[in-house]
Amino acid sequence: MESEAISQDIEALEGELSNLRSRVEGDSSAFATLEQQVAELRETLLRTRETVAEREARLTEKQKELAEAKRLEALAAYEHDLASQREAGERAATAATDFLAALDTYDDETLRLRLLLEEMRAAFGSDERVAEVESVLADEPARLRGTWEAVLAATKWRLDAPVENEAAIEGLTQDLQELAQQERRRARIKEYFGKS
Repeated sequence: MESEAISQDIEALEGELSNLRSRVEGDSSAFATLEQQVAELRETLLRTRETVAEREARLTEKQKELAEAKRLEALAAYEHDLASQREAGERAATAATDFLAALDTYDDETLRLRLLLEEMRAAFGSDERVAEVESVLADEPARLRGTWEAVLAATKWRLDAPVENEAAIEGLTQDLQELAQQERRRARIKEYFGKS
């Protein structure tokens, strides 16, 4: 009976061993499948990274193309800049005309006050009313000196700038002459502000 018990133990061990061998084979197969999946995932990850790098490079290139296109569009829209410059010139001309009209009115008032002073001297001599008008007229140059100096500085460099290529400009059409004159003014403006 002892051999029978041993035989049963052997059968049981052989059964367990067979089960374990089956598990080892199954686990090995599963492990091999996992290794294959990991290798595939590595390849996929590598391809994805390469694609990301390509897309980033394309994006950078497209951003450069966009910036250049915008720059060229802005340059092509120079008509807006021309119109803006013309409008500024018209405003300056209108302001200068208004200034000259105000200056004429001021000169007329000053001349009228000087004539009034002469009549007051003849009528009142040198009393306090005459002294008050004399004081206003005497203070006028100092009171307005800063304004006159600013006006003179703003216009002097425009008047003193040499006229370049006048003969060449005369041969151009009216539009081109105006453009040439605008360029000369622009150069003088830049030169003026470069000095200050």
